[in-house]
Amino acid sequence: MTELALTRHAEVRLSQRGLRDADISFLMDVATPLARNEWLLTNADVDREVTRHKQEIQQLQRLRGVKLVVAGDVVVTAYHSCGRDQRRTLRRGRHAR
Repeated sequence: MTELALTRHAEVRLSQRGLRDADISFLMDVATPLARNEWLLTNADVDREVTRHKQEIQQLQRLRGVKLVVAGDVVVTAYHSCGRDQRRTLRRGRHAR
């Protein structure tokens, strides 16, 4: 959850309305701020987030299987890795990040 504490009233209302602790942080991140302490998730907010996530999904699908090699702070290469290369690389094990 967020660092915010919940009053007993808020705990009861969240439970009654099917809202989770994680929903609070999410709302504060994507909803329209109305005042310093109020947010409203508008239709425009939802449409914006759906579009953004669709674009991320398309990007993930486009980049599936791409292998990126970096040395320090320099990109050495990037290429579409074939299935055999992926299996061989994964079999060798992942290096610590």
